[in-house]
Amino acid sequence: MDTFYSLANHQRVDVMRIHKIKQNMRISHESKGRPSEKKLVVVVVFKKPTGKKHYMMITESSVDDILDEKKRNPLIPNNYEIVDIGVGESFVAKYKEQYDIK
Repeated sequence: MDTFYSLANHQRVDVMRIHKIKQNMRISHESKGRPSEKKLVVVVVFKKPTGKKHYMMITESSVDDILDEKKRNPLIPNNYEIVDIGVGESFVAKYKEQYDIK
């Protein structure tokens, strides 16, 4: 175990003990009195390349992550056709009615 000698107190202090005390003193962002931010919902309507049926995906990822074709593992495969994208929960009901999604 690493130890060091404190010149101010003339005591041996464990480095691990100091590290543990510093970790306990850290304050997370959620506990600073601010309310946690609600993530925006992104609604995507897409079609498979072989079909006419519309599918809907609801995610909290950003729109840029969905539209990025260079991603190694995209949320929607690159050969699928993205028909519509909306940001917000109101688009869920709107797209279900508009594209007849169950």
